[in-house]
Amino acid sequence: MAKLYGVGVGPGDRDLITLKAVKILEKADIVIAPASTGDDSIAYEIAAPYIMGKVMFMEFPMIHSKEQLEMKWDENVDIIKAYINSGNNVAFITIGDPMVYSTFIYILKRMAGFEVETIPGITSYNAAAAKVNIPIAEGKQPFVVVPSGDIQEIEKAFSLYDNIILMKVSQKYSEIVRIIKENKFKAVLIIRCGHDKEKIVYDLEGYKEKIDYLSIIIAKRV
Repeated sequence: MAKLYGVGVGPGDRDLITLKAVKILEKADIVIAPASTGDDSIAYEIAAPYIMGKVMFMEFPMIHSKEQLEMKWDENVDIIKAYINSGNNVAFITIGDPMVYSTFIYILKRMAGFEVETIPGITSYNAAAAKVNIPIAEGKQPFVVVPSGDIQEIEKAFSLYDNIILMKVSQKYSEIVRIIKENKFKAVLIIRCGHDKEKIVYDLEGYKEKIDYLSIIIAKRV
């Protein structure tokens, strides 16, 4: 029976995609590339050189209505199931790792009764830490990964942890910078790690440009 592969293609640098991911992309009959609109898919930009089968751009709109999102996810899953039932091995590609804040998670939850294999990928924060040579944690230190939607959760993280990864920081950037300063943490902003127009910013207060969606902050207590 054909099956679904969830394939992490890494953070952006095409050299950071795994050998296993490449093997799956080379043999998949159909590759699903999630896109917010049309064929605008960052995952596809990374994986394109390794894809041998048919590519389908699948829309996952960035909307806030849970009801509309649920309907779209169900619709997309029905399409994927139809491909698999027709004997096609399907690879769903996603930036970073499929199990960390990825669109693939919503697909996976709806695939009961189908065989699914997940191929891990390098996360953006692993790549970013390597880029700036800052260890995320050492010895027995814990660290925490926090999406930047809830300011109270962010403030809680800064009160409890010495090593913090902040993801999707464009939404609450100014408030995050304030929290970092108030808690006397040292931090670095990494924008589009491994992509074109990559930027490394150490002066977070002084950075006045629009914050790209693909931006993270690594913060450590001084």
